[in-house]
Amino acid sequence: MGQPPANQSGPALLSTQHERLILELLPCKDISHFHEWLTSVYVHGSWNEYLHDFLSRNPHEPEPDKAKIAQLAKEAVNSHNPKYLTYHPVKDGWTSEDHHIRFMATVITDNLLSKGLWSESDWKKRSIDITKAVYEVLSFLRGTTQMDGNPPGYDG
Repeated sequence: MGQPPANQSGPALLSTQHERLILELLPCKDISHFHEWLTSVYVHGSWNEYLHDFLSRNPHEPEPDKAKIAQLAKEAVNSHNPKYLTYHPVKDGWTSEDHHIRFMATVITDNLLSKGLWSESDWKKRSIDITKAVYEVLSFLRGTTQMDGNPPGYDG
């Protein structure tokens, strides 16, 4: 994605600004690497699940507190919490926070397990920074996705 035209405003300009900020938080080389990562197995499945199970049903739900959710996601990853890391967990009674934590924890663990953006060493040194960066990725995806009423399946 290139730079927006000088007269561009609104959501497109905000998403471009958000991209630049996210690039400062993630170890992506450039915008194209960031977009490649967004559509990779490291993010795509978790995003489709979040979209299908939460956002399509709650499109106007405000985002939870970043610091709180980042801390809870960090704890979920460190403790290998099955509530958030089980394959297709039962989500009866889940809150907005639970869905956010699930997205963040699965993106992080998928990247750690598969040598994605972060290594175990990175996680040990910067776990809260990584969870906050993934929170921003989720915020970016929420802000740039058009809801059409037909969310993808998990495998989408």
